[in-house]
Amino acid sequence: MVPDTQNDRFEWLEKRVAQLELENLKLKKQVLKLQKENLQLKRRLLAYENAHTPPSKSKKKREPREPSGKLGAPLGHEKHEREQPEPTQTVEHKVELCSRCGNKLGKSMLIERRIIEEIPKPKPIQITEHLIHHYKCKSCGKQNVAAHKLPRGSFGFNLQTHVTLMRFEDRLPLRKVVNTLQRHYKIKLSDVAVLNITKRAARTLQPEYQKLLRLLRASKVVYADETEIKVNGKTYWIWVFVGEHGTVYVIKPTRSKKVVAEILGETFAGVLISDGYNAYSSYKIHQRCWAHIMREAKALLEQYPSFGLFYKKLKRMYRQLQQTREKPSPLPKREALKLRLELRMQQLVDVLESYRKFKDFTTKLRNGIGCWFTCLTHLYAEPTNNNAERALRELIVQRKIIGGLRAQHGANTMATINTMLATWRTQELPLFQTLKNALIR
Repeated sequence: MVPDTQNDRFEWLEKRVAQLELENLKLKKQVLKLQKENLQLKRRLLAYENAHTPPSKSKKKREPREPSGKLGAPLGHEKHEREQPEPTQTVEHKVELCSRCGNKLGKSMLIERRIIEEIPKPKPIQITEHLIHHYKCKSCGKQNVAAHKLPRGSFGFNLQTHVTLMRFEDRLPLRKVVNTLQRHYKIKLSDVAVLNITKRAARTLQPEYQKLLRLLRASKVVYADETEIKVNGKTYWIWVFVGEHGTVYVIKPTRSKKVVAEILGETFAGVLISDGYNAYSSYKIHQRCWAHIMREAKALLEQYPSFGLFYKKLKRMYRQLQQTREKPSPLPKREALKLRLELRMQQLVDVLESYRKFKDFTTKLRNGIGCWFTCLTHLYAEPTNNNAERALRELIVQRKIIGGLRAQHGANTMATINTMLATWRTQELPLFQTLKNALIR
C-alpha cells in the first residue's frame, strides 16, 4: 500500500526500487545460467547433428521416401534365381499298399522330385593322438625327428581358423564363440582360450601383415581415415589405409601425423585421399574428399537459405569434375581445367570470407585449395574417400559390439586379423581355406 505523505512515499519508492533491482539481478543470474546450459547442450547436440554424423548416431528421423511404383525389379531386369545344387545322395519314398483299400500298388504313375538342403547334425570334435618318433643316428649321433606340420598347443588348424573367423568375421563376443563351439562341436573352451587362439593367429599373420605394409607404401593411391576406440579406458585411434593391394588397419594411442608417416613412410609418392584432417596435409599429391565438403555445404544450406548460391557453385564444380572423369580428355586439357577450377574455388573462398557465419566452412575450402581437383590429372584416384569410410565401417561395427579393448595386444590382434580378412575379401579369396593355409605356414 502506497503511503499518504510525500516523505513516506519517497522512502517507499526507494525501497521498491532497491527490491526490483535485487529481483532484476537475480533474474539476470538465472538468464546467464540458462544461456550457459543452452550453449553446453548445443555443443553436446552438435555431436549427433552435423554433416559427418553417421545414421546410427543421428537423432533426426529420415523423411519417408515417396513410393516409386510397384515393388520388385524394374521391367526388363534380368531375373535372378538361386541355382539348384546337385544332390549328394538320393532317397526314394515308396508305398506298396493302398491307404484306402489295402490293395497292392504297382509301378508309380509320377515321381515328384524335391531337392532338400540340410546341414549335418552337430558332431563332437575329433581328438587325435600324434606319436612323433625321435631317432638318434648310431653313426654320427645326430638326433632326428619325424617330419610333421602340427600346430603349437593342443588346438588344430581347423579349430583355430574357425575360432578366428567367428571372432572377427562373424563379430561374435568371446562368450558367444564359446557357446557356439559347445553347441556345434561339444567342445568346452574358456574365454581366455579363445583369446589366446586369436593372439596366436595374429602373431602368425604378422609377416603377411608387414608385407601388406610394404605394398601399401608402393601404391599409386591410398585412401585413409580414422576413428576413435577405447583401450583400457583411454582413447586410441583406429586408422585405415586402403591401397591397391589391400587394406591395412592400425590402432594407435595418438591421432598425430606421426602415425601416417610411420605407415606410409616419409617418401610416399602416390596420391593420398583423405577427409582433410591436418595429419595428411604434408604429402605432396593429395586429394580432398568431395563427399565430406558437399555434406557440410548441404547442412549449411538447410540452416542458412542465403547459402544457396554458394552451394550451387560448389555443386556445379563437382559435376564438372565428375563429367570430365567419366569422359576424360587429353592430359593437357585436364591440367588446364584443373587450374580454372582452382581459380574458381579461390574466388568462391574470397567471397565467402566476408560472411562470419560461414567461417569454419570457408577455412576448410581455403586449406584444401590445390587438393580439390587432383583426381583430374590422376584418373585412378577417386574424388571421394568412400573406400576408406567403407573399410572403417567394419571395425566400427565390431567396436559397437565389444565396447572397447583391454590392452595393446588386443588392439594389435584386432588390427592384424582384420587387415588380412579385409584384404582377402577384396581379393575374393575363400576366407576359411586362405586363413588356414596362412596359419599352417
